[in-house]
Amino acid sequence: MTGIVDIPIPNHIADQISKRCLRCYKEQQWYGENFLFDHIGDTNVVGKRILEIGCAEAGLLKFYVDKGALCSGMELSDIRYNNAVLLNEDNSLHLFQANICEPKTYNNELIEKYDAIIIRDVIEHIEKKKIALNNIYDLLIPGGKLFISFPPKYCAYAGHQQTIPVFMGKLPYLHLLPNTLYKRYLRLIGCPENKIKYLIETKKTRISIKAMRKLLLDIGFNIRKESNWIIRPAYSFRFGLPKIKNPFSWIPIFNEVFCNGVLFLLEKPEN
Repeated sequence: MTGIVDIPIPNHIADQISKRCLRCYKEQQWYGENFLFDHIGDTNVVGKRILEIGCAEAGLLKFYVDKGALCSGMELSDIRYNNAVLLNEDNSLHLFQANICEPKTYNNELIEKYDAIIIRDVIEHIEKKKIALNNIYDLLIPGGKLFISFPPKYCAYAGHQQTIPVFMGKLPYLHLLPNTLYKRYLRLIGCPENKIKYLIETKKTRISIKAMRKLLLDIGFNIRKESNWIIRPAYSFRFGLPKIKNPFSWIPIFNEVFCNGVLFLLEKPEN
């Protein structure tokens, strides 16, 4: 694991934030430095306007603002937004709470268009994906870029069951069970009801690679790059694993099943 690993955070701030969220903040910065910056291919972002939707603790934006970009972060969760404000109180980040599906919640915050928008591992939780992506399209300048990542619908952990506190809930592909059996199994192993509700909602809003690709093209994006990973780049930070692209990506059904993360780099046409 290279790049940012040990980022000093003052004790009076760290004491107010969970260890999991502090680790997420560090991972977000690491992801920018060790993967995303090179993946997008911008050699100079000084003065560029960058928006992240679902910025959580805004560690990724911290990386970009240190590069000289003008950064905005949209977050819906009260907890994650408050974390972002605490962790970035000394930075020139523009942070606000809003819902990308409801322009009235952010119109007063977003006055100018953006050179780049990032929505990382968020779209799979949004039910109204077409509305969200159309709104994102409108927020980009002509020629602006969109980076989007998500675990595809049929992959091993698309249901986010890795977040289940009980070991027997972390089985790969468990979310593919019919809802009735899925709920019964989760209750049998002692999974809390609030977690079961979250898992069922996540299962409902998943999307396949094929469906996402069609949706993006229908909206009008140009696909500049698509990459499919069996070991996602973020796993290098989380587990110390080397990032590996899905060797079965050329076979559509195997790509859907064995790709644990798909990344799209898109562009809004100039005209």
